[in-house]
Amino acid sequence: MKQTVITIAAVLSLAASPVLAENWHVVSRSSATVFMLDVDSITEAGDARTAVLARVPSAGPSADLSYSAGEITIRCAANQSKPGVEILYGPDGAEQERIDDGYDFDAIAKNSLDAYVKSMLCDGDRGTTTHPSIRAFIEAGRPQPR
Repeated sequence: MKQTVITIAAVLSLAASPVLAENWHVVSRSSATVFMLDVDSITEAGDARTAVLARVPSAGPSADLSYSAGEITIRCAANQSKPGVEILYGPDGAEQERIDDGYDFDAIAKNSLDAYVKSMLCDGDRGTTTHPSIRAFIEAGRPQPR
C-alpha cells in the first residue's frame, strides 16, 4: 500500500509540474541569421554546460516559422565547445530533419559565435530582451534589440 501511495504521489507531481519554459536570448546577428540561446535549457554535467542554440533567418514573413536548433556543449574552464544534434524546422514550425554529425570538442576562437555562447553559459552574460519562444520572436517581426 505504501508503494502505491508513493507512486500515485509521484505521478500527480509530474502532472502538476509546468511545461518546460523557454527563455530565448539573442546571442549574435548577421544579415542572414539571428543566433538565439534558450537559457532555460541550460544543464550542467561535470565540467560541461549544454543549452539549445537556434539559428533563425533574420528576415522573412511572420508566417514562415523555418529555423534550426541544436545543442551546444561548452567546457568552460577548458575553453572548448561541441555541437550536438541539430533539428531543422520547416515553414509550418514542424520538425523536418535531425542531424547528428558526432563532432568532438574543439577550442573556442576569440570573437566567435561559440565565444559569445560561452559568455552566456559560463559567465551569465545575458541581454535584457528575451522571447518566450522562437515562434513568438518570428511572429513579432524578428525584432532588433533596443
